[in-house]
Amino acid sequence: MEIFLEIFSLADVCKAPIETIIALLTIKYRNSSLKITLVQSENKSNAREYTIDVSEYQYSVIDNCEMPYEAKSCQLPNFIYNSSNIIAGFCACLRQIIKLSSIENIDMNINPDYRNLLGFKESCLLAPAEASTWTRYCEIELISTLKYLSNEDIDNLTELPVDVARFEVHMSQPVRLHNINKYTMSKKFANQVKHDDNLILEHVYAEGSFMTLADIIIFVCIHIFIHLLSKDDVLKLLPLTAKWYKRMCSEQLMECLNLLELESNICRKNYSLPVVSDYSLHKNDAKRYKPRGRVYTRQDDIEKSLEMVRSMEIDIKINSGDPNDDGVYGINETINIDWEKIPYEATPEGGSLPQVRLKRKFQQLENLCKPVMKFARPGDVIVDFCSGSGHLGILIAYLLPNCTVILLENKEESLNRSRERVDKLKLGNVKFYQCNLDYFQGDFDIGTSLHACGVATDLVIQHCIRSKAIFVSCPCCYGSIQDCHHITYPRSNLFKNNINLRDYLIVGHAADQTHDDKNAKTQQGYECMKIIDTDRKLQAQEFDYNVYLFKLVPDTCTPKNHLLIGIPKC
Repeated sequence: MEIFLEIFSLADVCKAPIETIIALLTIKYRNSSLKITLVQSENKSNAREYTIDVSEYQYSVIDNCEMPYEAKSCQLPNFIYNSSNIIAGFCACLRQIIKLSSIENIDMNINPDYRNLLGFKESCLLAPAEASTWTRYCEIELISTLKYLSNEDIDNLTELPVDVARFEVHMSQPVRLHNINKYTMSKKFANQVKHDDNLILEHVYAEGSFMTLADIIIFVCIHIFIHLLSKDDVLKLLPLTAKWYKRMCSEQLMECLNLLELESNICRKNYSLPVVSDYSLHKNDAKRYKPRGRVYTRQDDIEKSLEMVRSMEIDIKINSGDPNDDGVYGINETINIDWEKIPYEATPEGGSLPQVRLKRKFQQLENLCKPVMKFARPGDVIVDFCSGSGHLGILIAYLLPNCTVILLENKEESLNRSRERVDKLKLGNVKFYQCNLDYFQGDFDIGTSLHACGVATDLVIQHCIRSKAIFVSCPCCYGSIQDCHHITYPRSNLFKNNINLRDYLIVGHAADQTHDDKNAKTQQGYECMKIIDTDRKLQAQEFDYNVYLFKLVPDTCTPKNHLLIGIPKC
């Protein structure tokens, strides 16, 4: 097991980004024996370079060009178990450090409680940044504040960064806690919880009454920030953060911070606090929801948005026969999948699907497998994005033994189920990548996804365009599309110039109203699906792709029955 961490130089001193500092501190804090590889990279993003002392660590150093394919195919930091098992993503790697060191320490009877750093049901920072505002805050927003804070920014700063102020507000909110009664009665946490008659817990740490991985990340960021500025002047504006910071200093983290070489700023300065919304950093805070402002499926709004699209006079339709079709038409007739010859573990039955879903899952898999089989060549790398339990990717790997199939999924449990099936099949052409879509940066030849949710479908297409790869994608969850830090809507220039974001999202929400044929809104839902997927089609065409929009056969195998096939022009 090996972790790859980015550094910018290792001459007289080691210069590294904030993510490497936090990873090294976590390794030291957990007394982990993990193999460390420092990767010398060019600082292309103008990230702030922090000076660190790595003399207490055992490590090896390589250049960026010397990284193995598996490490190079994902953003740093990443974690390599072996050539077939990779974990990428900042929070995912930190979670893995804690898990592995917990196993080591339990074997040695050292600090068995440290696994509590992963929180309730070991779910601390488990959800991806796209789905969790808390993960996004810890993994992206606060990290970015420290990553791109220049000396000029510090000199000119009069108002504290928004993401520092947001944590102060977060600490003033009620503790978000699953099953509060069970928690307060638990012997496990009895000495960490302050009781009162109303069962309102004190917000002692970032996630409640005990320390988690989130506290470690935020602590390092706050520690660096207050030393770059004037510590006393900053903390007097942040009384709750100051109280939390003092408590964190009493943990064993401070002695681990000797790896970081910081000079305190002795210049006094008066700062102000930015105005930030009064809510927790957890997504399910009820105060964040304003139902009247979030209703996108009122019929009058839908009709107005549809009229706006119709006025664009775009050819929005499902593709039919075309003489210049790249060979995509007639695939269902020319390619046959004989399920009787396919091993049990490579079928949906082997994936433990309930009986009621089996027939439709067989049909869905055929619709996506056949185009992949049509266009794949020996030696191709095929990525099954959002692979879940591996239904699609495992079948492709079995049918195409001369291709390498990457199962990319951010849920550890799902990948473990996939791995069990692959082991039973003795497939040697499958790799497992536990990471979010946006951390993957490897080259590949064909990308596929079955019901990738909302934004994920657009990330899949974006990855395929980057690699000039063929894509075979069946979208899902049109109503969950939303702007995020790497995807904006609408996707194509034509749609961007003719429809605003709100009207576009209204169409997306209406696209999820595909019920049964008897429902009055079903046909409207299918029209909205075609609109969103036509936007995706047009965007790929802007990057020199031939794109085809089909329906799955039979179209009753799923309500979300569209299939986008994109082939780069030669």
